[in-house]
Amino acid sequence: MTIPLPALDLHQLGPEQSLRAFIGWWPDAQTRLYLAEQAIDAHALYGGRMMQPDHFHLTLAFLDGSSVSALQTLAASMAGWPVPEIQLDLTLRDVFEKPQVVWAGPDESQEQALTLLEQWHEDIWVRLTTLGWTQPPRRFRPHVSLLRHARIAADQSHRHALPPQAFIGDGVGLIVSVPGELRSQYHVAATVGSGRTTS
Repeated sequence: MTIPLPALDLHQLGPEQSLRAFIGWWPDAQTRLYLAEQAIDAHALYGGRMMQPDHFHLTLAFLDGSSVSALQTLAASMAGWPVPEIQLDLTLRDVFEKPQVVWAGPDESQEQALTLLEQWHEDIWVRLTTLGWTQPPRRFRPHVSLLRHARIAADQSHRHALPPQAFIGDGVGLIVSVPGELRSQYHVAATVGSGRTTS
């Protein structure tokens, strides 16, 4: 399992420092190539900022701003978490209007995959709740962001069928967003299943 991001040692940071973090499911190289092609096509329609190819992911739990000490505790607990086998196809492009995001994901006909993803999402949040996080009320809609800051016309359908592509997972990790001069950079603080932790 491989997440193509730099590692971050949380112990090198101040325990009270707050960082944006999430738990994400990373696709393999072939899936990322497909997503990059879809991002280029979407950019021609919507403008905005394309995701970096190594940043394509499906978010399983968004942790928002979290203290480094809390993230250290989480990172230390994740190695043994289960990773279910899910057969998922990317077949749909759609938008989230308010956050100005264009995304790719599965359509509603993939009932088994969507049910397994929902169960996985809930299982992760049970574990996070035990560690002190509070699950937000927002609905879980599995997706991979293609564009941010897109120009999205309101009050019209943006659903578009995509040529099907299997989402082949290649790693699940705790990802921390580290601010940079031009844009934030994702770093891996821990991974699920492999026993790898950089904290």
